[in-house]
Amino acid sequence: MNRSAEGLTPVRVNPRAKTVVVRNSFGQPVIFGMDWTAIVGGQPLKLARKHARLVRATHYLVMGVPAMTVGCVQLEKQYFAQSCGIYSAAALFSLAYPSAAVACLVRFEEGGCWMVASHSGSIMSETDRWFADTATALAALNEIRRRFPNLVVYEGLIASSSQLPAWLNDKCSEQARVLAHQSARIGVNSRATALGLIVVAVFLVKWFDPRSGQDATLTQMHPTQLWLEAIGQYSQQHPVHGFSDLMRVMAAWRRVPFDPAGWQLLRVQCEPVSIDWSCAAHYRRLHRFALNQQLEAAKPGDWEFHAVALDRAMLTWNLLRAAQPLNLAQEPMRADWMTSLQRLSPLFEHIQVGLPSKLIMAAPLDAQGRPLERPADLPNWHQRSLAFKGPLRALTALQALTVPVRWRSATLEVGNISGQDLTRSALVVQLIGDLFEHIQQ
Repeated sequence: MNRSAEGLTPVRVNPRAKTVVVRNSFGQPVIFGMDWTAIVGGQPLKLARKHARLVRATHYLVMGVPAMTVGCVQLEKQYFAQSCGIYSAAALFSLAYPSAAVACLVRFEEGGCWMVASHSGSIMSETDRWFADTATALAALNEIRRRFPNLVVYEGLIASSSQLPAWLNDKCSEQARVLAHQSARIGVNSRATALGLIVVAVFLVKWFDPRSGQDATLTQMHPTQLWLEAIGQYSQQHPVHGFSDLMRVMAAWRRVPFDPAGWQLLRVQCEPVSIDWSCAAHYRRLHRFALNQQLEAAKPGDWEFHAVALDRAMLTWNLLRAAQPLNLAQEPMRADWMTSLQRLSPLFEHIQVGLPSKLIMAAPLDAQGRPLERPADLPNWHQRSLAFKGPLRALTALQALTVPVRWRSATLEVGNISGQDLTRSALVVQLIGDLFEHIQQ
């Protein structure tokens, strides 16, 4: 459902709507509510168009450098003829606040909240969403805050289009202008004609060759090819981390000021965002004479300082392109990863492996919109939860683990001595992620 507000009239918002279109003070239509997905791999525009076609979007937009995301939306026919263009509110926000992890929560006077979050200009998936009330929107924000402890949130109340935030009420940047998907445009403009031609063609084919209708149906569906496309899309959205990627994260830890004047390093936290990583070093003020300027002076030049409270502060930084896609369409060489973990276990305080579960992947649809059954000859991938805890010095041993892993967090605890004998250390690392394995059918 799409609704618009003309000129400076009050914004009419349906809290249950998925997508809302309003006009700013320049009369430009702005979209609130698009579906955003990470793009991993080369030729991002080609991948974006392909994704837009798969989700049957009428419009799409690619944002973020180097971590890229594509936003897709289905708009009504009237929006194909907008001479001034249509713009994404989420994209305008990410352009206004391109650094670090930021979020925006906008409450409308008539009810309903819109929330979006971005990281270094890339819009996060599961945001750019509408919520019925503030409580549910804040709950969704808390989930994002767990991934990004240094998240900065901007809040506002909108009563009319004249009170839109400055970043939304200025003339829209062309970078936020959505593109009409060509196949959708053709479908909107000539749907009736196309349907008529299809009916005539099917009638003629069946008249001359009754068997050709069945052959055409089989040719149209291509279940294996459609499943391969779905698997490829899943692979791009869920990159994995090789040993070299993990070592790049650890190398950044060596740049952390471990003993700045008047401050104590408590822990370092890193979490992946698409193919990048977002990291934060947490500090505690030791005495009343310690100043923020002393900690800020000790940070590397390309990092950011954040004063969290009077006695707490953080240094944050981003690590770019430390992940890689996993080809789930190919069957890998069988690896005895369980034995590798058993050999590593004496070096760590503990290693935990969960039970295998199937990858949650949306099945492609046939021409009638029905889910296609997964072909039996495709590789059968499963994932398990995986967790390590042990001394920092033991991480180099993970080179022996050749099975694909996607890490969800990497934390370095400083000062709290943990473990016994070989695993005893004051620098303790905890890794949490998912292990991917191929299971023979």
